[in-house]
Amino acid sequence: MAYSTKRINEETSSPADAAKTLFAGDTSATINEMRSGTPASVIPELANRFGITQDSLFDQLRLPRNTLQERIVKNALLSSTEQDRVYRADRVWKRTLDVLEDDDSARRWITRNNRALGGESPLSLLDTEVGHELVMDTLGRIEHGVVA
Repeated sequence: MAYSTKRINEETSSPADAAKTLFAGDTSATINEMRSGTPASVIPELANRFGITQDSLFDQLRLPRNTLQERIVKNALLSSTEQDRVYRADRVWKRTLDVLEDDDSARRWITRNNRALGGESPLSLLDTEVGHELVMDTLGRIEHGVVA
């Protein structure tokens, strides 16, 4: 995948616009954004949502720190693997907010180790689809009052 900054600069007026498109919840817009490439500039906003540093987000999602820091500066695109992890993290954030209904509670739940998740934090499991499914299932159990 080529990491073009030209396309990003032509199609979005700012990194915040790209983040809004990816994180908006409009499925067709998100699919189109992901197909054309997601700028690394969405990472700082995602880290801010979770109340953690970018370095912590890189570690939790097992993303290449130096490479992504460079891409953020250059406003370059994420690889497909990186963008999938970022998208999964965003989906879990939205679902956690739906279930817990409070930003602070959501941040605590996402970043703290959880016995129902084998002692791992929900965020640390989002580097795989299986981990993502486990986290989403756990949120569903919490929502329905099943001990999680």
